[in-house]
Amino acid sequence: MHRKKPKMCNSDIPRLPWNDMGIEYEKIRFDRIKHRKIKATYFTFVATVGIILILCFALLISSLGDYNGFLGDVSEILIKNAFLNLSLPWKDKDLPTDVITDITEGILIPSKHPTNAPTDKEDDDNDSNDEKTDIKDLYDFDYTAVPEGEIPIIPMDLSLASYGAAYIHNSTGLLPDTKKLLETRLGYVSSPEYLTASSAPTVLIIHTHGTEAYSDNNAISYKDDGEELARSIDTEKNVIAIGAALNASLRKKGIKSVHCEIMHDKDGYLSSYSRAEETIRSYLERYPTIKLVIDLHRDSIVRSSGELVRPVTLIDGEPAAQVMCVVGSDWGGEANPRWEANLALALQFREYLNEKHTNLCRPVYLKSSTYNQEFAPYSLLLEIGSSGNSLEEALRSVDAVSDAIMIFFSKK
Repeated sequence: MHRKKPKMCNSDIPRLPWNDMGIEYEKIRFDRIKHRKIKATYFTFVATVGIILILCFALLISSLGDYNGFLGDVSEILIKNAFLNLSLPWKDKDLPTDVITDITEGILIPSKHPTNAPTDKEDDDNDSNDEKTDIKDLYDFDYTAVPEGEIPIIPMDLSLASYGAAYIHNSTGLLPDTKKLLETRLGYVSSPEYLTASSAPTVLIIHTHGTEAYSDNNAISYKDDGEELARSIDTEKNVIAIGAALNASLRKKGIKSVHCEIMHDKDGYLSSYSRAEETIRSYLERYPTIKLVIDLHRDSIVRSSGELVRPVTLIDGEPAAQVMCVVGSDWGGEANPRWEANLALALQFREYLNEKHTNLCRPVYLKSSTYNQEFAPYSLLLEIGSSGNSLEEALRSVDAVSDAIMIFFSKK
């Protein structure tokens, strides 16, 4: 049997006299140390260059004028997985996998509409069997009717009403007390006499992304031709039309509002929030009576399978687009001292809508960017429908939305 020769370490090598083999050993040791220094210098250089490139990219985006809206969203993508479930009512429990299986952009999406899903009016004895059948039929989808080569547009209930009024989507590290905010008295209350007597506007409606449009009425699918989905500069087909309808509805109810029809993304999507900021500032300077700024959008929800989601419910037996409030915060580093007040308004807005109309309002989405919500006393980014909804469905939700805005002026 041969014994394994013990491995000799560098420290075990004898230092030979300088005039013997020591010259060769010292050269090997010197080369080894030199190699380590070169390697360390290389990695330091690469890390430094990487940091410089990241900073240059950030400065470039900032110089283009949309740091708040674009780069802030990038930071949300990086942190959303860490904070996605912070606002769940069952932090230590698993999600109900039979109901929720698909997560897109931080939003929980049902795998399909469950026929036994609870609703805000599940126990309402006045609900008729016909209404329940209509709701069920609304979410039925015939995949065989989709033309070959096209992608389905799936009707879904994204209200998550069974989670409770205090539930929010939260892509920040903030932990607001949403139950307390639901009970918070809003800071601005006006008497009906003031609203009637004053001719100055108290509500501003703008569109940061005014070219956002909708799918055709009764569309069940779309073609992925590489072009941007549901965009139009026709103000009778995009969200400008929804803003005009909301403006008319508010004025009919006695709330003086003003509607800005500028499409801030028409000449460039990247800097649209910067241009919208200039518009908001100019309106607030001209009309200091404005207490609420509504940035009206439509959402776009695509499942991981590529299917387009159509968030929809019924109002008076007719399909209506579901609504969502997006609330900006200071989590991304930009100052936004009004974010909790805006969140309180959004939570109460949603609670009111879902009490009056079954599952009309989706959970409030708290995000890290400010979305220009730091300038007015109150601000909301309001998503009426999605690219999968039709313009008609979005218009059916307008009167309900204006009713909910009334709580801002009348709740005591």
